[in-house]
Amino acid sequence: MSINRDPEEEEKSLKEPLLITNNKSDDESEDLLSSSQPNYQSVSVPVQKQVPSNIPNNFRTIYVNNPVANQSFRFPLNDIKTTKYTYINFIPKNLFEQFQRFANCYFLLVAVLQLIPTLSPTGQFTTFIPLSMVLIFTMLKDAYEDIRRRYSDNVTNRRKAQVLRNGNFISVCWKDIKTGDIVRVSNKEPFPCDLVILSSSEHQGICYVETSSLDGETNLKIRRAKPETMDLVSTSVLENTRMTVECEKPNNRLYKFEGTLILEDQGRKIALDPEQVCLRGSSLRNTDYIHGIAVFTGHDTKLMMNTKQTPHKTSRIERMTNKLIFIVLALEIALIVICDICLMIWSANNGELWYIYHQSLNSAGRVAWTGFLGFWTFLILLNNLIPISLYVSIEAAKLVQGILISKDLQMYHAETDTPANVRSSALNEELGQVNFIFSDKTGTLTENKMDFMKCVVNGEAYGTGVTEIALSAARREGRTIIDTRPSHVKNNPNFQFFDERMNDGAWINDINKDGILEFLILLAVCHTVIPEKNKNQEIVYQASSPDEAALVKAAKYLGVEFISRTPSEMTISVLGQEKTYQILDIIEFSSDRKRQSVIVRNPEGRLVLYTKGADSAICPLLRSGQSNVEETIKHLEVFGNEGLRTLLCAKAYLGESEYQQWHNEYEEAKTSNVNRTENVERVGAMIEKDLELVGATGIEDKLQQGVADTIYELGNAGIKIWVLTGDKLETAINIGFACDLLNSTMTILTVEGTTFQEIKEFLEKALDGATRSKASEDLLGLVVDGERLHVVLEDPVLRELFLHLSIKCRSVVCCRVSPKQKADVVLLIKQHVDSITLAIGDGANDVSMIQSAHVGVGISGVEGLQAANSSDYSIGQFRFLKRLLLVHGRWSYRRVSKLVLYCFYKNSILYLTQLWFVFFTGYSGSSIHDRWTIGLYNLIFSCMPILVLAVVDRDVPASVAEKYPELYFQGHKNAFFNAWVFIGWVANSLFHSAVCFFVPYFCLVGTKFADGQDIDTFSIGICIYSAVLVVITIKLALETYSWTWLHALFYIGSLAIWPIFIFSYGSLFYLFKYPYPFFSEFYDILQEYRIFFTSQFWLVLMVTVALCCVRDIFWKFWVRIQSRNLYYEIQTKHHKKTREEIIQEFPFEEGLPVKIKRRGKSPIEVQNLKNFFGTIASTIKYRGFAFSQTEGHQQDLIEEYYSVDQKQHKKLI
Repeated sequence: MSINRDPEEEEKSLKEPLLITNNKSDDESEDLLSSSQPNYQSVSVPVQKQVPSNIPNNFRTIYVNNPVANQSFRFPLNDIKTTKYTYINFIPKNLFEQFQRFANCYFLLVAVLQLIPTLSPTGQFTTFIPLSMVLIFTMLKDAYEDIRRRYSDNVTNRRKAQVLRNGNFISVCWKDIKTGDIVRVSNKEPFPCDLVILSSSEHQGICYVETSSLDGETNLKIRRAKPETMDLVSTSVLENTRMTVECEKPNNRLYKFEGTLILEDQGRKIALDPEQVCLRGSSLRNTDYIHGIAVFTGHDTKLMMNTKQTPHKTSRIERMTNKLIFIVLALEIALIVICDICLMIWSANNGELWYIYHQSLNSAGRVAWTGFLGFWTFLILLNNLIPISLYVSIEAAKLVQGILISKDLQMYHAETDTPANVRSSALNEELGQVNFIFSDKTGTLTENKMDFMKCVVNGEAYGTGVTEIALSAARREGRTIIDTRPSHVKNNPNFQFFDERMNDGAWINDINKDGILEFLILLAVCHTVIPEKNKNQEIVYQASSPDEAALVKAAKYLGVEFISRTPSEMTISVLGQEKTYQILDIIEFSSDRKRQSVIVRNPEGRLVLYTKGADSAICPLLRSGQSNVEETIKHLEVFGNEGLRTLLCAKAYLGESEYQQWHNEYEEAKTSNVNRTENVERVGAMIEKDLELVGATGIEDKLQQGVADTIYELGNAGIKIWVLTGDKLETAINIGFACDLLNSTMTILTVEGTTFQEIKEFLEKALDGATRSKASEDLLGLVVDGERLHVVLEDPVLRELFLHLSIKCRSVVCCRVSPKQKADVVLLIKQHVDSITLAIGDGANDVSMIQSAHVGVGISGVEGLQAANSSDYSIGQFRFLKRLLLVHGRWSYRRVSKLVLYCFYKNSILYLTQLWFVFFTGYSGSSIHDRWTIGLYNLIFSCMPILVLAVVDRDVPASVAEKYPELYFQGHKNAFFNAWVFIGWVANSLFHSAVCFFVPYFCLVGTKFADGQDIDTFSIGICIYSAVLVVITIKLALETYSWTWLHALFYIGSLAIWPIFIFSYGSLFYLFKYPYPFFSEFYDILQEYRIFFTSQFWLVLMVTVALCCVRDIFWKFWVRIQSRNLYYEIQTKHHKKTREEIIQEFPFEEGLPVKIKRRGKSPIEVQNLKNFFGTIASTIKYRGFAFSQTEGHQQDLIEEYYSVDQKQHKKLI
């Protein structure tokens, strides 16, 4: 069904950012809806041997196997790069990126000001050296991460391919393939670039291609060479045949290709279309080899054209930190202005003091000049109210966090030897605040496997297997289910069905043996599977759907084997006895019909109609009065609850005259020129009546291990999960049910409409209904296909309606979407909803989506490394996402939040003491601290303790974080890092700095050492500095939850190193008598070391620390005692109480508006919502059914496949 749209609307571009900047739109949503089966009619037109020179501007010319002629076109190499830097631009580009941070520019300005003589009260290099260390460390971290990307790229670029060079196929690296090369690809090998097929090892030039990493579909696609080139097989013929390709320029349209192959020796032009193109990102299957021309290489391939450059992503905390820096700077400037005004007033009143001023300040100009110089002096004095080590501390902590994530054995997938991998540690804390997950289906949620698990015959259920969905549901309910199948059955990769009454031919003795036989014959006959024999003479089934292949294999292993077929008949073996069925007609599957039928003449000569399809489509066609229908439907309910995809199987015997009359109408419908599809379906349905129920099947679309549990727990954590897949509507909904994203209690809305206005009306009515019902978030599921999504995303009004409707739904499933549409859907939420988005996928078609989200996660293994190489994080399976988010993400969010707040806190304490001292020095800007103790405060004395907390501290153990996913709501509500939390830390630092300055200052001013010397200002400064170090360390200890030897080592060590430094620091002057630029500043500092040996120092230190920290200790104790908070309850009692006891006692999270325990929905409320949406669209009860094959043209494909003499086939069919 196509969307009727105005031609002008076709030219409209999306308002959302596109993946690629092209002169024209390359959206391919319409392409995905077209049939994936090729059109086998070749076009061959005689032409002159002279290649025309007037080639359109939007086409390119490629001279095949002629690299010299192609040099002038400068086609790109076949290497790919996902790195951000090169060896040449690394330093300038990295420095440019670092100085995009305002803080770095600010400290660069301060460092320059310090170089001006007499302007700086803190020395000339105390900012320059720390800033240089910060820049160098960040540069090394970025280099480390980019080297890892480069290594991954090299793994891909150095893969080997067979390329024709000088008359022989030689092995070359992928990166060395050139446009125009003739490439040989062997079975199971991926295509190194975009190829136009010349010939194949198979008859008719056919080859099988797996495109699951491009479009998410696991069924094999058929591609075929043109008849004129099928004989180009030998190397000599390929070498000597002069060919030229004229084709479209590189674009991102995966399923469109226009070109012409010119055989110059024959003077023929051959039209090329997508049927002849094998794309990079797909692989050759069940074909010995193909020869193809490299038409697009490297970043010109359609796969790479659908990707973006590695984007620079920043976390929400980092963005907020940037804002806080501006706020602190504004406060700092306000303080500087106040101090400067006070300086000018004081200077004007005391300008005659000859021992301070060389010249009397008897004019306003000199006072103003003093104020001008004073402004910069105060700026240098207070510059570190903005922590210079903030960014480097964040990056260092995140880097180590990333290493620990990579080393987590709980996220190691042993089967594929795949550990978790952190490719961009800058987003660790984003993992703790994710609101939306956008997931691919094939290879991400599923294993790309279909297993025949259960069946029903004559109302009796067979099969003892237990699905992953059933196991997950039982675990959630506290029940135990035991899979009683023998181990050799459960571990059998081909057939895992087991029932003692059926396996190994036991069904022959069963009471239902006649029904079982008819059931198995139906499975072996009613399909469009093509059997082939491999080199070992074993039959391999080629099916357009993995579901069909599973059913045919089930019949085979149960005793009825499908052996061979031709366009007019098929042969099966029933318990070793061959029987031939004459194929008369195939009524093919479609999304509307939801069933497939085949009319055959059985060996007894009777006409039989065999049908299989969804129960909603078959039940109305059954003959009334059958006794086993009700029992079968009940079994299907059970199958559906276990996550099985079900089919009903039925048959009907036909009369000769009845069939002949219908056949004539059917043939007429198939050849009609008007509404052919509708006519075929209408006539096909005429014969499908009065059916006799044969049985039912239950197929498990094998989920990856732990997928259902992971989705359930992430849902409890408040995360909404969307599925974006290239699969068809039914397949996408099936997996939604299997994963419990959709269920039978929900109203599933499928976006309807064939015009812009119809889609708009549907969305408006649905949104109105969802807005009326407060409970709609738990009751609604939304499904939209790529064609309608294309219309929605193009129009701002529809986009707004769709956005508001989708966020009111529990789950959203987008099917038949292109890679670009996946990215656009992610951007829709990312740009218009205040939330953190995460995209996860395993294929090359997921790269754009992964890069568009705030956080991108790639699944490594099954479909290559394209997604993993382009992601921020990669894991072995979807189930590891639970630990990545609920454990590491939450830990990282809390740790980084504490780190940022603590950095502002510790710097405010120390540098506000400088501010208080200004009021006692005539506003001169003099420093009470030694200049190098100031410069090394962030780099040595206070940096390591907070890094230890930011790396290894755990407020709850990993097992508890997974057990209580409700704790994840703290990230959603930004509980650890918000404006009020920041104000609290700043207010605390203001109080602590005042105590740390005024108590030592007033206690020690005017006092003396034991030898009678005055305790000077620098000695008081050492006491204040010591108090600050102790206070900030104890404050950090109060924020620490899990103590380890690392905490003790660095917390105590940072305090112990301070007196050791002062002694060593003062001794340097005596070691280096000459006034070097640094050592000249160390004069007599050793004299201040004596303060550590005075009783006044220790008494003042204890009083100061007590006044500062007692308040914090009692406040934390009071909060924990008085507040009924789930977070505190879990921390203290998780090892004493069960989850149910704690949740029952604390049904709401105090301080958070998000409700943890959702109240149950009454049946009346659910039914009222269903009734309302029933007026908008048909909302029938849905049960997943096992059909996912390509619609239509299957019979034509079979006829084409068998259209040549069998003797010419290289395989026995």
